[in-house]
Amino acid sequence: MGKRNFLVIVTDQHRFDAVGAHGSPICQTPALDRLAASGTRFDNAYSICALSSPARASMLTGLYPHRHGLVVNEDEFFDDVRLVSEDFADAGYACGFVGKWHCGEDKLPSDFGFEGMDVPGYGNCKKTPEYRAYLRDRNLEPGAIVPLGTGWRNNLLLNGMTTGPEEASVPYFLAEYTIDMMSKYQEEESPFLLFCNFWGPHAPYLPTEPYASMYEPTEIPPWGNFYDGLDGKPNAHRRYRDALLGEGNKLRGWDEWSTWVASYFGFVTMIDSQIGRILDALEELGLVEDTIVLFTADHGDHVGAHGGIHDKNAMMYQDTYHIPFLARIPGTRAGAVVGQPITNMDITPTLYDLAGIAPGRTLDGRSLVPLLSGEEGPAWEEDVMCVYNGHHFAYQSRMVTDGRTKYVFNAPEIDEFYDLVRDPWEMHNLIDDQAYRDEIAHKRARLTQWAEKVGDPLLDWIGNLHAPRQPAALEDYMPYRD
Repeated sequence: MGKRNFLVIVTDQHRFDAVGAHGSPICQTPALDRLAASGTRFDNAYSICALSSPARASMLTGLYPHRHGLVVNEDEFFDDVRLVSEDFADAGYACGFVGKWHCGEDKLPSDFGFEGMDVPGYGNCKKTPEYRAYLRDRNLEPGAIVPLGTGWRNNLLLNGMTTGPEEASVPYFLAEYTIDMMSKYQEEESPFLLFCNFWGPHAPYLPTEPYASMYEPTEIPPWGNFYDGLDGKPNAHRRYRDALLGEGNKLRGWDEWSTWVASYFGFVTMIDSQIGRILDALEELGLVEDTIVLFTADHGDHVGAHGGIHDKNAMMYQDTYHIPFLARIPGTRAGAVVGQPITNMDITPTLYDLAGIAPGRTLDGRSLVPLLSGEEGPAWEEDVMCVYNGHHFAYQSRMVTDGRTKYVFNAPEIDEFYDLVRDPWEMHNLIDDQAYRDEIAHKRARLTQWAEKVGDPLLDWIGNLHAPRQPAALEDYMPYRD
């Protein structure tokens, strides 16, 4: 048997509960549902960091952010960091990259053995020569952006629609470019490692029709935590919520927020349609039986959760850290469901393991092959640790969860503890609840173990877990900045 191909599809800011296969009763994702039915669904997958650059860099290296260098969005890779593409290229694979890079601007995918098209940083895909050429060759015009309702934040448009045909949209273009690269690799008879990175459903939520009007806002019920007053939680949460929306732009009720969620769901379904085109192309090219497909997101999105929080980052709620994760390996069990906790950082060691390539260095992530195969394999650790290293505020957090309970260490604020079985929407911070004293102590011990094992820069803070800490004053936080 020859080398198998690898296709990794990544969406941006995609909630776990915005996938039909993961239980969404409203958001339609037929392509992802098809992928789940033919492969494995991971129901306890987490983002290693709910911020694009750290998460994406971890997916390409298998390392925690402090070990690859991108701890916040403005950072760059350390000089000695090696990406998975470099080892795959050395092993004879063609390595392709399409779409959002966001792993620094000093080095781009081409510096790590990738070919294709990418947009660094916060760049606008509509300005790239590849997209302009795509439109010109097909006699298409880029769609205009039409604001919808109250979808503004600090004078930045976050909610609207894009006019024109779907074929002129950026998601369609990225799918088309991905399909062209797969076709090229097939013609060259070259095994490939191909990353397709969509720029959505990250805000601004700007789907085309028919997706822009697919979901009726009045038929979307409020998130289970929409009316969270944030009592008993770090003051940073309230400060972050207010700063993101701006004093003059706060959306007051679900009747307004539901219009944002409708656009978000429309954007998700639009991207799902493009993923469907990619999966169809695999079949048309005769590559299905030779291609392993992995799908996940860099992180989620609050979209109004917890009293009107928008975006991600500082709060380690399920809304932003719990992410979709699907995998299909030809010839293995279909429709499988895995409940063990994993992270998107586990992608890299999984790729190495499936390809039979030795990384030549220690990785922080874990290969998912034992879980994908259904075999016992080595003992699977009961929990995962996720991180946040600041960005919008000078604020750092660490999270340990097994999918049933969650402990969050906040420096320098009060900590958090949630019973995810009894309180899946994380309304009640139980950090001072004596009924959970032993479980909290266990999670704190696990966090200390993790920090020591990986050389966490917060180790000194974490090592002083029992020191009294009080909620910081709102004015102690840096103002919001893009």
